[in-house]
This record gives sequence, C-alpha cells and structure tokens, in this order.
Amino acid sequence: MMIKIKIMGKLNLLLIASLFLATISCKKDDSAPSKKELLTGKNWVLTAETVSPAINFNGVLITDLYAQMESCTKDDVSKFNSDGTYTFEEGASKCDPSDPQVWDSGTWVFNSDQTIIVMTSSTYGSINAEIVELTSSKLVVTHDETVDNIKYTITDTYQKK
Repeated sequence: MMIKIKIMGKLNLLLIASLFLATISCKKDDSAPSKKELLTGKNWVLTAETVSPAINFNGVLITDLYAQMESCTKDDVSKFNSDGTYTFEEGASKCDPSDPQVWDSGTWVFNSDQTIIVMTSSTYGSINAEIVELTSSKLVVTHDETVDNIKYTITDTYQKK
C-alpha cells in the first residue's frame, strides 16, 4: 500500500509538472505589434487607387485611378517615421529627372482611437486618411475630396516594398 501511495504521489507530481509546462509553452503571445509599429519604418508603394463615384477622365467615367497613372509614379515611396514625420518620395523612375527626390513631407498623427492618420504638410494642408486595413505588409486608406461640389471617396492600397 505504501509503494502504491509513493508511486501515485510521484505520478501526480509528474502530471502537475507536465500540465504546468504545457500551460506555459502554450501561453498566447499578447505582444502583437501596435498600429504605430505596423505603419512606421517601412517603404509603402501604391498598388491600387480607386474613386467613388466615377470621375470624368477625358470624357470617360472611371473608378480606377491607378490604371490612369504614369508608370513613373507607380514606384513612388511613402514613408511614415516613428517620430511623427513622413515623406513621399520618387521611386527609381522619375517622370522628370529634375524633380526633387522628396516631393512632399510633413507630420502625421493618429486620431484618438487610431482609425485615422492625419497628415499635415505645407504643400497639401491636412489630409485625414481613414484606415481600412493595416497589417505588416498592407495599408489601405480612404479619404474624401470635394471637386465642383461633388464629394469623392478615394481608396488607396499600399504594399510594403
């Protein structure tokens, strides 16, 4: 009887130790990157741009703005820095070789619930870009522009370069 109790005690101790180790090794990793970490320190390249409602482009109503862009603008790079600054830069191909490498720069902040990126520059003023999707490799934002009393919603999709 004494041997059985000792063996059962050792088995219970082993079982408890195994469960403890399994719990520790299966613990969920709660260190998901913050939105700031997902946004900053990357080169973002535009891969799609749409507009709604359709806009008149040379007599044709279009919604795909990206298809209308010159190839020399499709490799431009957007960078958001952790210090709250940003730059929009020419890519490897420039439409005009005399264009500056950095064609816009300014500051950025998230709104209070981190659903909007507010970008401010001396060139374009303030733009509020609503975050539709933000992962480590993809950024999708929308912003509104009003032209001739028509409100257009522009959706930009960026991929990490």
